[in-house]
Amino acid sequence: MNTTPIPTCTLVDGEPDDGLRRQRLLNAQAKRISILQEEITSRQEEVERLKAQILDSHAPGTYQAGGLKVTVKPGNRRVDTARFMKTYPADKYPNAYQLKPKPLSQLERLLTADAVAAYAVSSKPTVVVS
Repeated sequence: MNTTPIPTCTLVDGEPDDGLRRQRLLNAQAKRISILQEEITSRQEEVERLKAQILDSHAPGTYQAGGLKVTVKPGNRRVDTARFMKTYPADKYPNAYQLKPKPLSQLERLLTADAVAAYAVSSKPTVVVS
């Protein structure tokens, strides 16, 4: 639970104090983000419906649509890992497998955070409004 006190309104030359101003700005920013996210979701759903209609009516290939180009691509192929591993276990088919590093959190526990720090990368910070 956040125990940060709510800013009080102290008027200086008729203006609210900085804490209250910052809170109002944050409220307005969060509200605008929420509205935009709803619009994005609605438009994304429309885009997905339109793409589904195109997939239902067109085979893979490239098509002209006025001044635009529409490319219908077949789905990416990949191995169903669980089924493959049951039929072709690694101990009997070692050439069908490859090694890769474990997730960062596991490597930090195994080797220490300092040891893997030079190999860690971070994505950019994000803000979530729900």
